[in-house]
Amino acid sequence: MKQDVNTFMRNRDCVLNHLPMAKEKVRIMEKYGITPAGPHWPEVKRMLEELHAGSISAEEALEMLASRSGISRGEIEKDLLACYKIGLLECHITDKCDLNCIECHYRNKKGETIPYDALADYFKALAPKAITITGGGEPNCYFSQGKTLHDVVKLARQINPAVGLGLINNNTRIPEGDWVDDLDWQRTSVDAVDAAQYARIKGADRYEACVANIGTLLNSSDIPFVGLGFLYRKENIDSMPDFLQLWFGRFQAMTKSAQAKFNIQFRPIAPGIDEVADYDGAEWGRERRAAAATGAVISMAADDPAFERFLREKTNFYSINADGYSYFLHTPKPFTHCYNALLHRVLRADGDEYPDFLLCNLPGMALGNVMKSASPDLERVKIALGTFYFYHRLAAGRCNPNICRQGWVSNAIETNWDADTESMGVPRRYFF
Repeated sequence: MKQDVNTFMRNRDCVLNHLPMAKEKVRIMEKYGITPAGPHWPEVKRMLEELHAGSISAEEALEMLASRSGISRGEIEKDLLACYKIGLLECHITDKCDLNCIECHYRNKKGETIPYDALADYFKALAPKAITITGGGEPNCYFSQGKTLHDVVKLARQINPAVGLGLINNNTRIPEGDWVDDLDWQRTSVDAVDAAQYARIKGADRYEACVANIGTLLNSSDIPFVGLGFLYRKENIDSMPDFLQLWFGRFQAMTKSAQAKFNIQFRPIAPGIDEVADYDGAEWGRERRAAAATGAVISMAADDPAFERFLREKTNFYSINADGYSYFLHTPKPFTHCYNALLHRVLRADGDEYPDFLLCNLPGMALGNVMKSASPDLERVKIALGTFYFYHRLAAGRCNPNICRQGWVSNAIETNWDADTESMGVPRRYFF
């Protein structure tokens, strides 16, 4: 039986943990008429658009909302600062990297790193239920004010002991310290079947170290989930059957405790969201090659029940080409509003904040930058209003199901909007 596209480690049910937050933010929007049903919607809509474009300031936006609603500016600012808080923070702690991956979304990065003394303010002000530590670079390369990845992980756990804490990295090295004890999950971007392919894709000879470090985390750490990532593209799509067969063999040789932790995540790296509208699935024969690769895996599963169970229980393989859609885009999930923008925030290494990782290579989509602002609270107000801009899908040409790969978040929420999450048996794992 095929699993749902987002069942494994992107469990759609976990999104419902954040439903009360989404409802509270929608309530605040309605309170101030930031909705098409509001009496001043045309002007409010124009305000959101002008604020996003930088034509007006957060100060001017607050004054407008106060005059239209009759509510004091102080109360509005308090409500909007509460709306700055999010469910999931994807924290790009550094753009420094020891690899040089092809098709890197951050190829033009300048090597920025979030200063360590700024992280505490972000973790407190954003108050996330879950944090994914990752990077436009390699998180293991983080170094600021004498602090390393060890200190970042410890800081996140110290500020919010109940936070769901994960790490996505290249795992080319393991920094010193007991930081791994504070992680709820970790995933290594492997993307290759052997050292030669790894070097071609990653631009460095780190494959053996990467595989060894995966073994260390599986066998010598208490991390509950240790995963492999395979970002598929034209350079590696043909290797998918061999990659799965290789790791299935390694899985069979693992201890029971390591097997319980292990998982594999497949994700498309191309096309970027800015290329989707013009995307030709036949380019480079990728679709035909992907069909051949996934067809070979399905044939292998038909011949080996143990392998089929491995695919179903330990990978999200069946999300590829789900429902006959593109191999490089997940199946479109219809949605009317972008709840992902209300719940998810990407903090880039230069301090820019985005509502979605797919928009991070489009500077015009940034919500704001608290680190570079002389008035941090006003900047947070601007960012909160920016999430409303995306919630109402005012980013023309971006926010539609055919382009958005995070539409399943909004779809899951809208499908369950009237549900009582406390009685649904939703697992309390704050990541999606």
